[in-house]
Amino acid sequence: MIRLENISKSFPDGDLFNHVNIFIKRGMRIGLVGPNGSGKTTLLRIMLGKESPDSGSIQVDKSITIGYLAQDIVAGTGRSILEEVLDTYPEVRDLEGKILSLSEAISKDHNNMELINKLGDAQHRFESLGGWNLEDKAKKILSGLGFSDEKFTQPMDVFSGGWRMRVALASILLQEPDILFLDEPTNHLDLEATIWLELFLSNWRGGLVMISHDRAFLDRSINNILEIDLKKITLYYGNYTKFTEEKALRMEQHKNAYRNQQKQIKDTERFIERFRSKNTKATQVQSRVKMLDKLEKIEAPTEQKHSMHLRLPQPKRLPLNVASCRNVTKHYGNIEVFNNMDMLVERGQKIGLVGHNGAGKSTLLKMLAGVESVSSGAIRMGSNIDRAYYAQHQLETLDPDDTVIESIQKVSPGWSETEMRTYLGSFMFSGDEIEKYVKVLSGGEKARVALARMLVEPSHLLLLDEPTNHLDMMTRNVVERALIQFSGSIVCISHDRHFLNNVTNLTCEVGGGDIRLFEGNYEYYAWKKQEEKSEETFSRTVKVERKGKSDYKERKKTRNRLAWIEKRFKVIEKEINEQRGITQDSSTGDDYELLQKAMGIMNRLENEYLELMEEQETLTTIHV
Repeated sequence: MIRLENISKSFPDGDLFNHVNIFIKRGMRIGLVGPNGSGKTTLLRIMLGKESPDSGSIQVDKSITIGYLAQDIVAGTGRSILEEVLDTYPEVRDLEGKILSLSEAISKDHNNMELINKLGDAQHRFESLGGWNLEDKAKKILSGLGFSDEKFTQPMDVFSGGWRMRVALASILLQEPDILFLDEPTNHLDLEATIWLELFLSNWRGGLVMISHDRAFLDRSINNILEIDLKKITLYYGNYTKFTEEKALRMEQHKNAYRNQQKQIKDTERFIERFRSKNTKATQVQSRVKMLDKLEKIEAPTEQKHSMHLRLPQPKRLPLNVASCRNVTKHYGNIEVFNNMDMLVERGQKIGLVGHNGAGKSTLLKMLAGVESVSSGAIRMGSNIDRAYYAQHQLETLDPDDTVIESIQKVSPGWSETEMRTYLGSFMFSGDEIEKYVKVLSGGEKARVALARMLVEPSHLLLLDEPTNHLDMMTRNVVERALIQFSGSIVCISHDRHFLNNVTNLTCEVGGGDIRLFEGNYEYYAWKKQEEKSEETFSRTVKVERKGKSDYKERKKTRNRLAWIEKRFKVIEKEINEQRGITQDSSTGDDYELLQKAMGIMNRLENEYLELMEEQETLTTIHV
């Protein structure tokens, strides 16, 4: 569908990539990965024809349709979000109006064949465009992206920039273009919407090129990886996990090849140096000189230049109880978010908040941070507890006219320039980069500055709302390692399941005005929820308990009893067959006592079998 031939692109401060050759076919779902600043968005825009390469050519099939979701915030309008999404099919909207007006005209002139034919043509075209179920599809996509039914009719401009981005994404998905281009589509999604989108994309039959730093999301939604690294672009087949494995293998092979070639070069150079002055070896010496001249040198393996080893300032020993919520109620007008909610954050706990959109995750985090008040009840911090809060809009609090080092200087009084440079170096800002103005930084760079500012002072409790948004894979890894080693407590929200699995040791499900704690990370939480769902399905199937009064222990006891009955049936059948064999054996025909005993055993076993059948039927039918 799209072919890039010998594409090169450079900026004033250096090359981005050179001699790129890519052919994107239908069915290829490509994850575009690489460090921040490596040129991912630039390459995406070149593919779209929105930016020109310095050299090379781009060929796009004329017949294909393209959908593109950029990172730019979408402007609001007065139309409802459903109208915004359906407006991607203006012809359908026009046909809908045309069908209505033609129908009204025909009702007044039943025999007008010209009108009837026009109506038939309009209806046929409307049907071919999927007009009859277009609105249902739009609602289904909007629901998947987190919009409740009552929001469909609300005007676009009442929603925040993140929600408007979801509307734009819904519009693109409804169009079902031949190829999708998505630039960080999960940055404005919560976990539920992210999971819905990855399932949607995993079933996508067209082409897809997507920039994302969410490993779990990439693993489930793409089948190719296109990596930009060290000005080179490499295509890998498979998901992100397979890419990391194959890249590690290629790097090891490259290192071995480089070492072997270096040894060959040194051995050859020693031979040349040793026998250069001997006439008898002149031919061999010249042969080796020519060989070295023609040798295609293998480049030295380049270690990642921007490796970041972040060590967070560690707090002094915490009290056992870091923070507590007691009978907390929170409401906005008539909307109740929490009702008599209790929660305790203890020393060493790293809690991931999960729950559907609007359940109250960010509200809970804000209340713990002290930036949002409770309606009733109390939130108390432990003795001498210092807390730090990273909000989703943290990037907006940066002064665009500050340099990077000035931004840190404002929150680190008393630090020397050397201390600030060392600290910023751990956040991948080195050399002249610390003199860059905030206003020229990329989203990922701003996120690093915001994190660095928040983490300057030791805190006992870190409150983090989507801390990995805008960070590339490498930076996420480093932040994850630092938070794992952090000795304080953490309460965080993230749609990055890899982050939640690595960092958290407790999961707090928010919803229904309350919370529920699970003793493990997100993977454990997901497993536990699935187990509960399976239990409920089993309960409905066997009708073990009366509706609304199920009890886990009783369900488990009943299930075990049913399983035992099935096993006992097999044992009884086997024993009956054995006894029947005795009664039918001609060699025992005269042994009256043996035959009586066998008949007695068979009679007892048959009675037991019937009793167990009645019990089985009772267990599976009496509970409604």
